[in-house]
Amino acid sequence: MEFNLEGYEIQELSDIEKQNLKNNFKKKKLNFKKIVTVAAALVLTVGIFSQTETGKYVYAAFESKVSKISYSIGKSLGIERNIEPYSNVVGQVREDNGVEVKLGEVIIDKDELIFSTIVNANKPVEFARFDTEIFINGEKLTNYSMSGTGGAIDDSQETIFMVDSVDVKGIELNKDVDINIILRNMNYFDGKDEKKISGKWEFEFTANGDELAADTYTLPMNYSFNIDNLNYNLEEFRYNPVNQKIIGKIRGESDKDYELDLRGQDNLGNKVVFSLRRMSDKNFILAYENIYGDLSDKAASVTLTPYAREFPKKSGKVSGEFKKVGESFTINLKSKTK
Repeated sequence: MEFNLEGYEIQELSDIEKQNLKNNFKKKKLNFKKIVTVAAALVLTVGIFSQTETGKYVYAAFESKVSKISYSIGKSLGIERNIEPYSNVVGQVREDNGVEVKLGEVIIDKDELIFSTIVNANKPVEFARFDTEIFINGEKLTNYSMSGTGGAIDDSQETIFMVDSVDVKGIELNKDVDINIILRNMNYFDGKDEKKISGKWEFEFTANGDELAADTYTLPMNYSFNIDNLNYNLEEFRYNPVNQKIIGKIRGESDKDYELDLRGQDNLGNKVVFSLRRMSDKNFILAYENIYGDLSDKAASVTLTPYAREFPKKSGKVSGEFKKVGESFTINLKSKTK
């Protein structure tokens, strides 16, 4: 085949979401070290020194550890192509209750806000998350979904990088937008238990998504498959240098939740994987995984097969093998349009 948040309130992650977040941190930690080793892209600064009138150098304790750490969204996500033209550099650092947070870069991708942070927790952490509040042009986002990934920067695991993606439907992409991101209460896992450090880290900046919008293409789709009483319908393929996403809807009711993958290859023989990025109500997004490198710009088509496995109803690690749940289908990339 071809072709809620209402007002501000702290939202607890479900057991499934917590496990996914932990898995993403561990997975990205390995990728991060590989990239650093090969590309030597990151230089860690232990301290900042300033010169006194007597010519001696003294340690400037007031300087932030994370202020000199720079790591792009592209590197964090393993994107090989240059996406710097689409990135808005913020570089703001905030500190509260012994935790330093640097907001590095921001990318607006139509209905998605992507932002990177570097966190110095001053203690080992396996993963971390914040209660997040976002304002666009003074209007607070409500009823949005959010996903993230990240990992440790060094072996001490005290400094971590995070990349978060937030649904922001309705942003006007052809002009600057004023954005306010407020992070509260760092919830982290120390290897044994989940703990919390109270605090507030607030950032205000202006960003624009017009350049990425100009390089975004879409392709209507009409492919579906069934799992138990649920029908998964793939409706649109959206492509740009930052993201390659398949957007779909679920019909039917079930007390089970499933992790989805689309696996296959392009017409050049390169392996291709799309995995579940986000699921909200009856909507879901499958995003391209850079496991085997970027989706080739030279590819004319991609042939994929859906696979799934059930999420556990209780807390615990996702187990079980992925099983094929539908027939293969082909996306003709040359027919995508702006």
